[in-house]
Amino acid sequence: MAVTFDAGQGGPQRLAGRSVELSGLMRLAARAREGTAHAVLLRGPAGIGRSALLSAVSERLHPAGFTVRHHTGRPGDRATGEARGIRALLGPGAAALRTAADTPAARALDGYAAHRRVHAQALALMAEGPLALVVDDAQWCDETSLKCLDFVLRRTAARPLLLLMSQRTDCDGPGIPVLAEMLAQDRCTLLELGPIGDGATARLIAHALGDTPDERFVSRCAEITGGNPQLLHRLLDGLREAGVRPDASGVHRLAAAGEAVAASAVPAHLDGQPRPVRRVARALAVLGSLDTDLLTALSGVTGTRMTAAMDTLRRNEIIVPGEPETMCDAVRTAVLADLPAPELEELRARAARILNDTGRPAAEVAEQLVLLAELDEPWMLDVLRDAATEAPGRAAAEAAVRYLQRALAAGTEAQRQDIRVELARACARIAPAMALWHLREALDAATGPLDRAPIAVEYGLAALHTGRAPEAVRALGRVLDGLHTELGADPAPAERELRTGVESAFLVTAVNEKAVMATARERARSWPVPHGDSPAERRLLAAMSTYAALDGRPAHEAAALARRSLRVEETAPSSWWVLGASVVLGLADEVDESLAGLERALSGSRTHYEPHTHVAALAGRSLLLYGTGDVTGAAADARAAVDIADHSERTAGSPMPHIALSTVLLSQGKAREAADILDHVGRGSTHRHIWEWHHYLYVQGRIRRELGDLDGALELWLRCGRSLDEAGVTNPVLAPWWLPATTTLVRMGRTGDATAVVESVEPHIRRWGTPRAHGIGLIAAAVVAEGRVRVDRLAEAVDVLADSPARLEHAKATYQLGHELLARGDARAARQHLRQAIELATRCGYHALSAVARTQLLTAGGRMSQIAVSPLDSLTDSERRIATLAKGGISNREIAEALFITPRTVEMHLTNVYRKLDVRGRADLPRQLGAPAPRRAPAATGDGGRAVRRAG
Repeated sequence: MAVTFDAGQGGPQRLAGRSVELSGLMRLAARAREGTAHAVLLRGPAGIGRSALLSAVSERLHPAGFTVRHHTGRPGDRATGEARGIRALLGPGAAALRTAADTPAARALDGYAAHRRVHAQALALMAEGPLALVVDDAQWCDETSLKCLDFVLRRTAARPLLLLMSQRTDCDGPGIPVLAEMLAQDRCTLLELGPIGDGATARLIAHALGDTPDERFVSRCAEITGGNPQLLHRLLDGLREAGVRPDASGVHRLAAAGEAVAASAVPAHLDGQPRPVRRVARALAVLGSLDTDLLTALSGVTGTRMTAAMDTLRRNEIIVPGEPETMCDAVRTAVLADLPAPELEELRARAARILNDTGRPAAEVAEQLVLLAELDEPWMLDVLRDAATEAPGRAAAEAAVRYLQRALAAGTEAQRQDIRVELARACARIAPAMALWHLREALDAATGPLDRAPIAVEYGLAALHTGRAPEAVRALGRVLDGLHTELGADPAPAERELRTGVESAFLVTAVNEKAVMATARERARSWPVPHGDSPAERRLLAAMSTYAALDGRPAHEAAALARRSLRVEETAPSSWWVLGASVVLGLADEVDESLAGLERALSGSRTHYEPHTHVAALAGRSLLLYGTGDVTGAAADARAAVDIADHSERTAGSPMPHIALSTVLLSQGKAREAADILDHVGRGSTHRHIWEWHHYLYVQGRIRRELGDLDGALELWLRCGRSLDEAGVTNPVLAPWWLPATTTLVRMGRTGDATAVVESVEPHIRRWGTPRAHGIGLIAAAVVAEGRVRVDRLAEAVDVLADSPARLEHAKATYQLGHELLARGDARAARQHLRQAIELATRCGYHALSAVARTQLLTAGGRMSQIAVSPLDSLTDSERRIATLAKGGISNREIAEALFITPRTVEMHLTNVYRKLDVRGRADLPRQLGAPAPRRAPAATGDGGRAVRRAG
């Protein structure tokens, strides 16, 4: 498309890339001149070239013999019935369109008569030659005028009439419904004006800046302006004045230059304007968005003067269109730049009072208060503190820090203690180091243990995921000592709650730190187990459940503590307590309750903007789903966690998401990719943490094994075991290094060392007591056994794991049993188990195991037909049971009551069902849900398929 420059009344009209549209409009004009009436609607956003195109066409119509009448709609034309548009187009004789009739029928007759009078005037004009009626910004034109034009158009099909209209698409107006009706006519053509192309943009740049532009420069200009010609012309004018060249070096100056140019033009627009316009502009610059009542109160401009001022600001594009209309930050700064400081201070103070008195959100008031040099009224400090507690999220957290920093500077010495704690709480979400500094200051300023206690709790939570956690644990310990001394054995309820809160924070802060976890655990051994009747008691229960799990106490005991801690849903921030208890339930094989708790943690961390908790919960759910055989769901959660962790400054370097993703990749046969993902996790401070470090060593060892480095893998697993011993962690399933270490030691001929490993872990397995632990313990025992005992133990492991949620471990055990039977020469029994292992692995998405099992099956002389995997087979027993009830029309609440679970748990399971079955909701659930799930066959050990019963 060519770039056309047409001289017009107000200076050059530049049509960038619109030659095709211009030619099309002139062809329609030729048809109209020959006696075929036509209407055209040009549609597009502000600055796209609608007015310029209408102007160019109008200039060409005069030499072609057209009488051209023009009208531009204004926002003030909104009142219907005034017919300003038709009067401008057809003259004063078209003014008598109002009717005084008092019945609908009479009004209809009078309206029709008025339309006939307008039609007659149009015919009179057309008798002298072709007529062009041009309506710019028709969306603001009054409805009465547009209806008259529609009437004329429908009555002059064979007359020389051309109706040209433009509609701005980024705003509303009374004329839009009528324009929509007119588009339905065959004689009305819609012409959508979109962004100009890169070619036209490049030619405009070359013309303005005098050089052929770099492709990246063209692309960046198009990106900044959105292909909007008016914005592009403004940008190029500014760039030319700034001496920016259209080359690679100029690309970096584009954004700043564009904003500066747009803002610098504003004072020139306002200089010659009447005083009401300048007052409204300044009020709008202070407030930021258009609210007529607030603008009137702040500027003192009312009525028609306010309307005229707003129209002027819109025409000069000082107001940004949208819902609501606003003024961008650069323009706001430019509008206020020349205002003397005392006047600006007084204007902002009045704005704050008006916003506060009219009940606007505290954050809106606070945005004015933070800019004031003096906060001389008591309510101002309260508003700043209230605003800091509003909506969560990173942006809100950053705003809260600004509000509280201003409050801290303005507060009295007595107020600063509380404000400093509030500021630290806000900083903890975005700047932990700053939060710790403020809390340290507050702790030092506090005068006694009762004052220090709530500060110490905040200090401990802020220290999580920082290098200061051990120091925070020691500070919490000192506060606990002081509380016990001051409160004695029988404190008042409020004081007991305060002490319990400190105890829970003490345990949570220490739980992931190798250096202090064991010490904290020893201190807590003598503490009574709370009932869980208060928030602090439930948090202490959650912390105690975590220590019980790390200590390897019976799983049912740890699960009971975790379950009691989750029985009430808290509304307060910090989802760490929920996350810890949920992880414990997962380790204890209580999968449904664990998933429900993790969903609570995810929901809470989203609501309160706790990014570390969020990625940890996603990674934890990924590992839990992986263990239950939902590799697809595990992969989705792991990738989501990695994406958040890698793109958030607050969570950068979080190791658990990468550990979870590497675990999934290993099961998919992608060991090299898993190694790349895990490569950077071992750096930094990961070695100080219990959960991350031992998971890392365990998974890194698996990667080394898959890549053929058995010595390296064994060293990592043994290192994991030694590190757990040093930390005092005896839970056998937290990071079960001992199972692959046993297998590898036997492969190396070190059966004695392998047996010692199995014997050392067996007491912990018995104590923890879950089916998963018992099953993988039997696998390890089988590895070091010989002859018939090995087969029997593998068969027992298959049976135990079949009744556990550990689907992946069940698949592995089934494969190992088949492999062992094949090695003993019992190919027939081996084929049975290898086929079952392939089916289990395929349904879980465990491709690496499926491939190995298929190879073994071929060696055993078997063939595996294509597995018709039903999505229903991927459902857990709980998911299938709940989905069946939901398919039957039972509500979530009724399902929850029938199964003695919470509605949230029902929702969580149904969400998983919909994902696995790829359906949208209940109505799409398959009818086959009612059929019984496939039954698991007992493990056969060969020798005629004799089944082995599980040992008691």
